[in-house]
Amino acid sequence: MYDSEVPQPPLPHDDLAVEIATMQPRLYGFILKRLADREQTLEVLQRTNLVLCRKADQFARGSSFAAWAFTIAKFQVLAWRKSDGSERLVFTDEVSALVDRSVDDEAESVDDRVPLLRQCLETLRSRDRELIQQRYRDGKPVARIAENMSKSVDAIAMQLSRVRRQLGECVRMKLENST
Repeated sequence: MYDSEVPQPPLPHDDLAVEIATMQPRLYGFILKRLADREQTLEVLQRTNLVLCRKADQFARGSSFAAWAFTIAKFQVLAWRKSDGSERLVFTDEVSALVDRSVDDEAESVDDRVPLLRQCLETLRSRDRELIQQRYRDGKPVARIAENMSKSVDAIAMQLSRVRRQLGECVRMKLENST
């Protein structure tokens, strides 16, 4: 085995949480472009997040996390189309190929945001940071988090949404200030 082929250790859980959280807006847009339905997009996004958590040990450190995440999302979209294709609008292969051309561009722009997201995570209140870590680092389902916190699933989902928006705004502001 050559030195370059030495297996790398998996991403630490904190780094995985940051990477996944960073990807949420991009993955949502990526999936929405392919399904054109918000409810289905959210379902496929959640399935994608679960696969990212389950397969984190398969991610090749040093490569593009964004490209890996988009590939997983693409396969989740294909699986969704296969299982539910008869019930909704499905893009042709040609349309899907046109949409897929933007994946590399999306991956590059996301990679630039990861360090900024790490900085923004540090500014969160500890309970919000813990919530993000439970959901994305630990891969806990929203229902389990809600049960552990004695809150409703809707309350936890809304809190996660608020924190993701806050992180997105923080990253956006840092990007604007850096230009």
